[in-house]
Amino acid sequence: MIHYRGNKRARQHYQTIGHQGSRWLPIIIIVAVLLGAFLIMRFTGVGGINETSFINQRNAKLRNEMQHAVSTTNKLSRLGASSTTIELARIRQYVHGIEVINDLNVSVYGEIGRLFPQSTFDNIYAILDAYDAKLASGQKVNDSLNSLTEAINELNRLTGEVLGHDVDPDAD
Repeated sequence: MIHYRGNKRARQHYQTIGHQGSRWLPIIIIVAVLLGAFLIMRFTGVGGINETSFINQRNAKLRNEMQHAVSTTNKLSRLGASSTTIELARIRQYVHGIEVINDLNVSVYGEIGRLFPQSTFDNIYAILDAYDAKLASGQKVNDSLNSLTEAINELNRLTGEVLGHDVDPDAD
């Protein structure tokens, strides 16, 4: 069976014209898509956090977590009320939040960005563990409460230095 394919010379001419135009077409499409994605991200603010915005958000979270930790510590009872274990867990949560912010700052700025020494957090966690153990065994908690209050006040003082103002440790 014979197939008619038309004029071979004309077919080759149209193929070469088609190949010349389509050689640059994928590159143009990729560049246009990347340019469009960049412009969309730029004008919608995606990935547009700057250092000042980061510092303001960091400081607001630090202030919030510290205020909660201080107020919860001040609510603790010297008698070891039934809610004390829950309050200790909340204090641990707030202190952990401050530690996470500290670690994030180190991740962003390196070791020079450390806001608080790790020993501050380790000390508070040790006091919280001892306090909780005394509650569980029915021992007096006055010394643990005093130690915790002093440690939280020290963290509050350090937070005030980071935020750039003095903090009264006796204020709620």
